[in-house]
Amino acid sequence: MAQTRLRPTFAELPLNPDDPPYSARGLWGVDDEVGTLNLLDEDSVTLAARDIRLGHRFSLDWSLSSPHTPQFGRHAREFSHTVYRDTEDLLIMEDELHFNTQKSSQIDGLRHFAYQQAGLFYNGKSKEDIMAPGSLTLGIHKLHDHGVIAGRGILIDYWAYAERHGNAYDASEAVAITSDELMACLAEQSRMSNQPSEVRKGDILLIRSGFTRRYLELSDDQGQERGHRMPPKTCGVAQDERMLQFLWEKQVAVVGGDAPAWECLPPVPSSGFLYHEVLLAGWGCPIGELFWLEDLARACDEHKKWSFFVTSAPINVPGGVASPANMVAIL
Repeated sequence: MAQTRLRPTFAELPLNPDDPPYSARGLWGVDDEVGTLNLLDEDSVTLAARDIRLGHRFSLDWSLSSPHTPQFGRHAREFSHTVYRDTEDLLIMEDELHFNTQKSSQIDGLRHFAYQQAGLFYNGKSKEDIMAPGSLTLGIHKLHDHGVIAGRGILIDYWAYAERHGNAYDASEAVAITSDELMACLAEQSRMSNQPSEVRKGDILLIRSGFTRRYLELSDDQGQERGHRMPPKTCGVAQDERMLQFLWEKQVAVVGGDAPAWECLPPVPSSGFLYHEVLLAGWGCPIGELFWLEDLARACDEHKKWSFFVTSAPINVPGGVASPANMVAIL
């Protein structure tokens, strides 16, 4: 088991003066490869199971065929599904899939994004460490070695909050959702809830921006236009040091949502960072994107309960970079 040093304050980051901004390199040991999943210990998982009250189950995976035109150039990668008869002697059907692992609902693993200026992945691993022949360093299979993702989910339903307050916006455009807005939404949900709760150690924090819902309203031409934008323009969480501090101090294990990159793109110019750099490369915190949150959000609103048990088992590919989310929420 990884050796844990006394958890530093946010102000003490980076832990080593020569490391990139906000880096927590070495927090769980120099050989650690699962980052914030270390927060999902037996106590946090068993406590999270108490949030199963109704037994209602929701898949958070969007159709693998959606979006029709993925962003970030992923539309150039082949997506195909073929069904075929296996033999002439027996009536047996099989199928094959070819797809980019980040086409639809996905978990970004720790091989996905580096600190761009430093060229370093989580725990200081380099491109050479990742690309060495036979290297499995930071592969997504490490999540399986650690017990995958299971814990308490918290939904910040910002799309519903914005509707309640008359703040209409087009979630298929470059909309930056601020830290102040997210905290106000979380506080309002707590006041409305039959079960007020604080974000706590090991939580999986999900943010509903409305992107997947809005995408289904777009014409084919509009979907293609948004998918081909370079540089990309997407709705998501505005880059704000206060949000980083919130995630660090609450000890959030995983972040996710229905937006294409979780964070807004292009980034807020004055911020000086990307969440992908800090969360993935600095803290080892997986990022989930393009989740289907519509059914879960309706149930949360109906029962005035925005916490639930959640699981995610990424595909077990040695050395994998990312994976379909395979995420389920149980209310």
